Amino acid sequence: MIVIFYGTSAELIKLYGIVKNVPRDQQYLICTAQQHAGLQKVHQQLNIQPDIYLAHGWKGADVANMKQMLGMMLSAHGNFAMQYGKIRKIIKANELKYQTKSIVLVHGDTLTTVVGSYLGRILRLPVAHVEAGLRSGSWKNPFPEEMDRRIAAKFARVHFPPNDLAEKNLRGESVKGAIINTTFNTAKDAIEVSDDFVSNDYYGLKLPKHYCLVLLHRTELLESKNDLEAILKVIRNHADKKKQIVFTQHTTTAEKLKLYGFEHYLDHPYIRAIPKQPYFDFMAIVKNADYIITDGGGLQEDSFFLGIPVIVHRQRTERQEGIGFNAQLSEMNVNKVADFLDNHKDKKDFAKLRDNVSPSNVVIGYLAKNNYLSL
Repeated sequence: MIVIFYGTSAELIKLYGIVKNVPRDQQYLICTAQQHAGLQKVHQQLNIQPDIYLAHGWKGADVANMKQMLGMMLSAHGNFAMQYGKIRKIIKANELKYQTKSIVLVHGDTLTTVVGSYLGRILRLPVAHVEAGLRSGSWKNPFPEEMDRRIAAKFARVHFPPNDLAEKNLRGESVKGAIINTTFNTAKDAIEVSDDFVSNDYYGLKLPKHYCLVLLHRTELLESKNDLEAILKVIRNHADKKKQIVFTQHTTTAEKLKLYGFEHYLDHPYIRAIPKQPYFDFMAIVKNADYIITDGGGLQEDSFFLGIPVIVHRQRTERQEGIGFNAQLSEMNVNKVADFLDNHKDKKDFAKLRDNVSPSNVVIGYLAKNNYLSL
């Protein structure tokens, strides 16, 4: 049986190529609902429901700060303790029925990744980490994601790095267990089916024909008032009739803008601030952007697959996709961001990735070959 822990929309989306191709009665989905609102929409779109909720985010809403994160963790651990016996019985019954072994699957670098990794070990199962081996080289950047990845690597006994550099990182750390390179991130498979799930809400946004997409949500940026204000000033100065901005706000971003009194920076006729959108609608927004500012490694990777110019506003990035091609790193220098905004290449200059490798199928192939799955 494949026991999958997830808590964010991105985790489920990036695991979708695996979830949809593993027979439903051979998988067990455990959700923390770290991003509660987004997951409700994604569950409905994908026609997927978890077998168990360990938590419902923070009182039925997205987790927005560290205090709420702690509350979610306490709830998740309490519910896991109460349902431990039930989960073990279900796993054992499935193993007997299909004559297979069981394994826990976690993804990426969230708090749920870490929680799923050690709860998997408590279940006395091996842990497999999808999107393993990404390293920025500094535990502080990005924080806490870099720490989450490193902790997951200690618990995991099967590692699925998305590229050669990630594989090299894992081998350099002498991690225990098997290392299977999936060539690309499983996000590639999600992007390829994303058009099938775009909702009418996306068309209702009526976004401009040409725009720069902005997504800023990482802790290291939001916790620095000076750095956040500096990038907001650059974005505001760039916006005009021919260079419009679509500014997507995570819950945490909106909370910090309000706390710092920075909401006025988005009060501009050519800046369109919209709340975070469900993944598939967001991917439609990404695909139609002319260029992108982000502090997220996931969007850096998506931009590489889609061939869209992007600047990653971080000191370091754990991902190499696109760097030196369609992507550049700002190193938290707002002058580099301003230069990118004025001098970026046209996305027509970049070819979209063409490759038939399915990272999700690589994972499934390993699971089947090693008797974790009966196909």
